[in-house]
Amino acid sequence: MKQVLLTFDIEEFDSLFDFDYPSEEEDIFKISKNGLDKIAKLLEKNEIKATFFTTAKFAKKYPKLIREISKKHEIACHGYSHSDNYKKDISKIDLAKKEIEKIIKKNINGFRAPRFEIKDISSLSDIGFSYDSSIHPTFIPGRYMHLFKKRKVHKIGEIIEIPLSVFPLVRLPIFWLAFKNLPLLYSKLFAKINFLSSDYLMLIFHSWEFDNLSKIKIPKYMKKKSGDEFLKMLEEYIIYLKSIGCTFSTISGYLQKSLR
Repeated sequence: MKQVLLTFDIEEFDSLFDFDYPSEEEDIFKISKNGLDKIAKLLEKNEIKATFFTTAKFAKKYPKLIREISKKHEIACHGYSHSDNYKKDISKIDLAKKEIEKIIKKNINGFRAPRFEIKDISSLSDIGFSYDSSIHPTFIPGRYMHLFKKRKVHKIGEIIEIPLSVFPLVRLPIFWLAFKNLPLLYSKLFAKINFLSSDYLMLIFHSWEFDNLSKIKIPKYMKKKSGDEFLKMLEEYIIYLKSIGCTFSTISGYLQKSLR
């Protein structure tokens, strides 16, 4: 089975503050919310499920929206606030999990750290998580060096670690920046090569990418192909993946079947 794990990080768009963009606190939520509305409609149109990693801060801002999404998709935890640093202290993750579960009235299985930065993945089991997706086994200059991390599903203590997809051997990524800045042909070839050695393909996007970012003063590599253009590109890719025999699943759904 070729399983596609479509994942979206739902967070405050705090990158606006990183680049000194003159914005209000409301903007960092509104941009992400606008994009999330479009994503939800796209998934419904194409009849596929996805996993949404949301911060507690965003979920508390739009509880009805997150609760509605949870009816058809998987909600996972992305920490309390996207600005939190879990390389130093993970205590707020427990609170985040409880706050989101209170909103969706369901247990949460998964966690992904903001910016993939977390001190001790194994300790997540003490909080009640069963899986983590905070490892991107590649090298991103200025961010992280994970070239020697495992690229297949494995266990870290009691936690099941499910890394983001990268090319075997050379470890080239397919994450959101590659999707934005390289031709769609790259992502199509990536899928074919990936499935030669893996039964899943995990994609990661952010909801704010699907709002129009053309007038926002952030680096071009971040705002390229945003809004409706990016949405159409993702839909084209979804249609392509279906044409080569892929099915779409939540992370929990995939793990439940693969670990039987």
